[in-house]
Amino acid sequence: MKQKVIYLEGIRGAAAFIVVLSHFFQVFLPSVFEGNADIMHFAFEAPAAKTPINLLFNGNFSVTLFFILSGYVLSYRFFRDKENSIIYSSAVRRYLRLAIPAFVSVIFAFALMRFGFGYFNSIKPITQSSMRDPFAADPNIWAMLKEGLFHTFFTYGSQYNPVLWTMTYELFGSFLIFGFLLLMGKHWIRYIAYPILIYFFLDSYYLGFVLGLLLSDLHNSGRNWLELINRPWVNLLLVVAGIYVGSYPYVAPDDTVYSILVWNASGFSFFVFYHVVGSFFILLAALNSKWMQALFGSKPFAYLGKISFSMYLVHFTIICSFGSYLFMRLSSSLSYGADLAIVMSVTLIVIFGVSHLMYRYIDDTTVKLLSRWSSRLFKRKPRSRPIEEGNEFRNLAQ
Repeated sequence: MKQKVIYLEGIRGAAAFIVVLSHFFQVFLPSVFEGNADIMHFAFEAPAAKTPINLLFNGNFSVTLFFILSGYVLSYRFFRDKENSIIYSSAVRRYLRLAIPAFVSVIFAFALMRFGFGYFNSIKPITQSSMRDPFAADPNIWAMLKEGLFHTFFTYGSQYNPVLWTMTYELFGSFLIFGFLLLMGKHWIRYIAYPILIYFFLDSYYLGFVLGLLLSDLHNSGRNWLELINRPWVNLLLVVAGIYVGSYPYVAPDDTVYSILVWNASGFSFFVFYHVVGSFFILLAALNSKWMQALFGSKPFAYLGKISFSMYLVHFTIICSFGSYLFMRLSSSLSYGADLAIVMSVTLIVIFGVSHLMYRYIDDTTVKLLSRWSSRLFKRKPRSRPIEEGNEFRNLAQ
């Protein structure tokens, strides 16, 4: 049981690390996102942007994988136990679980901005990135409070920490799942509702939550229906397909291996759709593949999973402050490649260090406090960490 749970956390950790790499690329190698040959720094950028190699820095794909994992994990225990109290307990904690660590990350970014530690704008003439300066936000405490506690979770706000655009999706997606489970989680009619929801959210990030919920249902409601396709060649095919469609590029797909994926559909977001579908294929394969479970259940990936939420919250601010400052100081004496190699290596160490502290003193503490509060509120035996919280995958093993 334990190995079958920890590997999910490991997948989340790997996805979080890809998000970190994606923002290094966005800051220092922007042509892979903008498709502009005039701002290329290295020859590999053009082919990397238009081939499955981009999966290594495709942050949007990783975000959709977060959403599918959330859909799966938030419904895991309900499908196993069929107890509504699981949903009530999860629902009353969800906002605070997301908001407390996220708000700390907003305060962190705001403090660096107020003390003048934002150096992204200083390196833009060198890197040629057209990304908005995250330290150009409103330096007002009241604006920061409204952004960090309200807009981040209810209006897709991300003024101080751009990665927080996902928090509204996480909160609304969570309650989409809770509502679905309470209304029809015990009834056969849910199998009619799934295709309706899939159609309704077809090119939306919320599709990820629906597909994760469906996988959890098929995997955990009595019979494991996923066993019907549990064949090595099927798992391999799913991984290959997931890598292909999941690496749908940021640049225009014309004249690339992805051009066949596009059809005439005005307003349809192929970018979101294919990343969600690719994530679905990858998770489906992982739920059946013992070698994927062994890989992502190993200690390095398990550790990445443990600090993944904290790493996701703080990495962008560190890249645009410390990383940008270090790059600026070294740029006059080193080549672009040498400068970037040193900056990435040193900044990653700082990101891991801050993430570990954030996990230990903010994230883990939040989970424990909310777990005790929820246990008293619902008069249930307290768990060391609740099922739906930031390190939810490890919790399933306990």
